[in-house]
Amino acid sequence: MLEIANKKSYPPDDFSLVENNAIAGQYMSRFWQPVAIAKNYPPGVAKRIKMLGDFYTLYRGEGGEFHLVQDRCPHRGTSLAYGWVEGDSIRCRYHGWKFAGDGQGEEFPAETATYARSICLKSYPVRNYLGAVFVYFGQDEPPEFPCFPELEDESAGELLVMAAILPYNYFQRIENDVDEVHIHFTHRDFMENFGLVDLPRISAQETEYGLVSTATRADGSTHLTHVFMPNVMLRKVAIQQDTSKLTIHAAWRVPIDDATMLSLKIDRVGKYDEAIRERERDMINPAELARQVMACEMTLDDIDQYHPMLPVVQDTVTCGGQGVIAERKNEHLGASDRAIVMLRRIWKRELVALSEGRTLKDWRRPDGSKPLPFAAEDMA
Repeated sequence: MLEIANKKSYPPDDFSLVENNAIAGQYMSRFWQPVAIAKNYPPGVAKRIKMLGDFYTLYRGEGGEFHLVQDRCPHRGTSLAYGWVEGDSIRCRYHGWKFAGDGQGEEFPAETATYARSICLKSYPVRNYLGAVFVYFGQDEPPEFPCFPELEDESAGELLVMAAILPYNYFQRIENDVDEVHIHFTHRDFMENFGLVDLPRISAQETEYGLVSTATRADGSTHLTHVFMPNVMLRKVAIQQDTSKLTIHAAWRVPIDDATMLSLKIDRVGKYDEAIRERERDMINPAELARQVMACEMTLDDIDQYHPMLPVVQDTVTCGGQGVIAERKNEHLGASDRAIVMLRRIWKRELVALSEGRTLKDWRRPDGSKPLPFAAEDMA
């Protein structure tokens, strides 16, 4: 316990900061990150996005392929997101410069062909997977794309992909993902519906892909939370869309900048509640509801308890309630925080290695095609 409570052993500041080429941002760029929901980009649409502290232009070509390129046209610096998608290319609205999806210059009105050959855009590898758009922002060749066989079985139900932009630092949300105890309070009504009443004992272990946190309750039951480095959580959770069972749930916590994050989740919904589906069409932004709660304009109990993203609202109030960037130096960690301590220890080790130019751990599944267990008794 004394080791866990020794705050001096776990300085977290570098974990939180990704802007201005901070070491955590460099580390995050070495992994595939989701940036958008695919269905929100019909062919021919371009949008400006911000990730890891920088702006980019994401567009879907008329043939359906996604492309991510640098945000500003190399001519006069106008965002390409305001331009036109032509085939799989994008044309700047300012002076008509046109670039292919791989960044190659194609047309430069009023300029010579020789001049045009010397100019191109920075482009990034993109994958459309499970209804989300993933991008590799790193400078080197991208690593193997991380697949999640737990979510690929179409016979298991409808694919649900949802996202929210939340007004606090991403690392607070990553830590929250391995905090099993908080669900008994922050999401109390959800858990009672599934008989999860007893507070669990927490243990944690580093794995080939990240870490696994084990929550063991008095009746001997166990629940596993898998964390894929650096920012992916995979476990079974209770969701509004299907209250008949705990649902396999994957979630990514991607920093937009130091004070804002994208939370994107993917679930397979076996028995979709049609009333919730209706609410999804007109639901109030969860970040706005959380803002009203934190401004004392309403309470969490005032919110529609069938809001499709109620758990996100609840987590935003508690995580954002730590401050936009948490002041961890004043924490008093305990036995229930063992997984958080391990998470910070792993991050600290990897960031120090990156800053010193040493070899980083090669995170990967032990068997990329085999689904992971969600209870200790199911482990081989």
